[in-house]
Amino acid sequence: MSAPSGIERVILVVLDGLRPELITPNWLPCLSGLATSGSHTLSGTTVQPSVTAAALASLFTGVDPTVHGIVGETTLRPRLGHRLTLLPRALATGGVPMVGHMRALPWGTRTLGTLLAAQLGMRTIFGGHEAEGILDRAVATLRAATRGVTYLHWPDADQAGHAWGWMSPHYRAAARRLDAAMARLLDVSGVLHDPRAVLIALADHGGGGQRHDDHDSTHPHDVTIPIMMAGGQVRRGELPGGSSPIDVCATIPWLFGIAPPSGWSGRPLREAFTSAPRIATAVAA
Repeated sequence: MSAPSGIERVILVVLDGLRPELITPNWLPCLSGLATSGSHTLSGTTVQPSVTAAALASLFTGVDPTVHGIVGETTLRPRLGHRLTLLPRALATGGVPMVGHMRALPWGTRTLGTLLAAQLGMRTIFGGHEAEGILDRAVATLRAATRGVTYLHWPDADQAGHAWGWMSPHYRAAARRLDAAMARLLDVSGVLHDPRAVLIALADHGGGGQRHDDHDSTHPHDVTIPIMMAGGQVRRGELPGGSSPIDVCATIPWLFGIAPPSGWSGRPLREAFTSAPRIATAVAA
């Protein structure tokens, strides 16, 4: 593969708790079109345990929960003596900034949340409670189309799944809100036909496997996730089944020509691209 002409921006969207079965033309036309027009898998696999904290920790550290130690929503068991290279810091070695847009925090946790986000090495804007509100605050960043990674976390489907059950009417309505927000994001960012840009959208977990209102199990409905990639240099086709958030983590610096740190366990999803970026010297983990 020859190297592509430079990727300048990546948009990373986590569709929290979205089951891949809904990504069909009838239910979610934008996401379905995004999948079929780019590279995708509807049989990706999240980490164990299949909870948001563990999956996002893997997305940002490039390693399995057995290594980073975040094994639940409130439990931290660090592997002392093992140094992790976080995604924003790996990107920073190549001069690539990362900004995150996440839902508003409760008043009492705003200071702590901001401090924790800063430890990632990523500027984070907290605001909005659903996908549309979070996107409202990201529009200026997306329209600027400057070099860097923009991360958005959309909680709609997960919130509805816990409240009313996965695949319930409320859950399906929440999934449709995600679809509408994605359509707006594509319009604002112009990413689909931009050869300098890549969009990566994935779920962190599914839901409704062992329990109708939860996702923490090894049931296929809980661990199977969609992963979709689009952009001017993205091939149309399927990604390998079993691709994971750890692989997505490895893909992002690779797109900018930055070698994934040696301690990361994922592999870049090269199959998605018409050519491979030139790789710089590996970053020590």
